Amino acid sequence: MKRKLIGILVVGFLGWVPLAQAELDLGDPAPPLKIKEWVRGEKVNLPKDAAKKIHMIEFWATWCPPCKESIPLLTKYQKNHEKELVIVGVTDADPYRNSVSDIKDFVKDQGDKMAYTVAIDDDGATTKAYMSSEVMGIPHAFLVGRDGKVVWQGSPLDPALETVIPEIIAGTYDVTKAKKAADLDLEVQRRFQTLDMAYQLGQFEAVWEGLVDILRIDPANETAMQILTSLYAEEPKKKGDAFRKWARDHIAKHRSDATAMTRLAQVLCENPDFTTRTPDLALEAARAAYDASKQRTAAAVGVYGRALYQVGDLDRAISVQKEVLSLVSADDKEVAERVLSFYEQCKQLQETN
Repeated sequence: MKRKLIGILVVGFLGWVPLAQAELDLGDPAPPLKIKEWVRGEKVNLPKDAAKKIHMIEFWATWCPPCKESIPLLTKYQKNHEKELVIVGVTDADPYRNSVSDIKDFVKDQGDKMAYTVAIDDDGATTKAYMSSEVMGIPHAFLVGRDGKVVWQGSPLDPALETVIPEIIAGTYDVTKAKKAADLDLEVQRRFQTLDMAYQLGQFEAVWEGLVDILRIDPANETAMQILTSLYAEEPKKKGDAFRKWARDHIAKHRSDATAMTRLAQVLCENPDFTTRTPDLALEAARAAYDASKQRTAAAVGVYGRALYQVGDLDRAISVQKEVLSLVSADDKEVAERVLSFYEQCKQLQETN
C-alpha cells in the first residue's frame, strides 16, 4: 500500500467522521454560552435569544486546517440567512498554539472573510457543556432551533447544511429522522475505527469487506467510496473485477438515491489515477443521479455533465452544464460559467482538429 492511500484513510477517518458522538443529543436543551470574551459580533444570550433566531454554535481553533476551510462556508451561511440565523464560532484559548492574541490576530486578518460572531470560551466551560472529552474532531457545530433545543450536530463542512439550515428556519426539519441519521453516523464511525485498526495490522481484505459493509448501511458514504476506489486503484489487476461488480450492484440497488449516485459519480470522475478510471461506471452513476432527482440539484446535474465530458459527448455536456446555470446560487454561478466555457472551448477544438 502506498502513502497516498494512508493519506486518504487519515482524512476519511479523522476529517469527515466524528471520533465520538457528543454527549449532547438531538432534542436536548442547548446549554447557555459561557464566554470569556466576544471577539467579533454582539454578545449572545442563548436562553433569551433562541426564540428570535436559530443559532449555530461552532467549535474551532486557529491551528485547525479544516476549521479554516469551513470559514468561507460559515460566512456564506451567515450572509444568506442573516435575518434568521446567528453563527457563533467558539474557541478555547490555549497558550501554546491558540492563545488569545493568536485568536484576535487571526480574526483580524480574516476581516470580512469571517463575517460571523466569534467568541473565546471561558476556560473550556462551553466546550465541555456541548462536547464530551472524547470528541477530538473539529470543526464541530450544533444547530439550535427557536425552541432552544439542539436539532442538528456535525461538521460545518457537511454539504447537508445547504438544505438543513433552510428547513430548520422554515420549521420543516424532521428531528426524529435526523436522530436516526445521527445514530447511523455513530455506527458508521465505529466501523471506520475498526477498519482503521485492521488497516494498521495489514488486514487489507478485511478493510475492503468492511467498506462494502458500510456502504450497505450508508449507501451515500463518500469517504467509504473514496477509500474503496483507492484500494482498487492500488491493485487494479487483483481488485478490478470485484470493484466493477460492487459498483454495478451499488448503482442497480440505489439508482433512485440521488445523493448516493451523485457522490459515487463524483468519486469515480475524480479518481486521480487515469489508468484505473472507469468512465462507463461514472457515466452510469451520473445518469442515475440525474434521473433520480425529483427537483434536480446543481450537484447531480453538474456531475452528469462532467461524466459526459469525460467520455467525449461535448454537445450533451454543454447542454447539461447550461442547466446547471439555472440551478446554482449567485455565489456559485461564476464557477459554473467557467465550466461551461471550458466545455465550449473543447468543442471548438474538437471541430477544428
